[in-house]
Amino acid sequence: MPPATIRAGTNIEIKGGVEVKTYSYNVLLVPKEQGGYRAHCPALSGCRAYGDTKAEAVENIKISIMHRLEKLKAGRKPIPRDQDLAS
Repeated sequence: MPPATIRAGTNIEIKGGVEVKTYSYNVLLVPKEQGGYRAHCPALSGCRAYGDTKAEAVENIKISIMHRLEKLKAGRKPIPRDQDLAS
């Protein structure tokens, strides 16, 4: 199954205003044997989610990605870029 591309955002405050920066990551959706789907973002270590449907798995991985990006930002760590899975 080819990867699905989703977008997750994070807020960056600029001089009293708020600017939304958007990141794009490839996500692998894999059907589970017991039913439902697993979602995994290879660019963000440990970023996974599950759902009973594809749509639910995608919504859950978006949340997981946003939490991971917020944690990296809070720790002043660099935000990883998505890498092309074909390379």
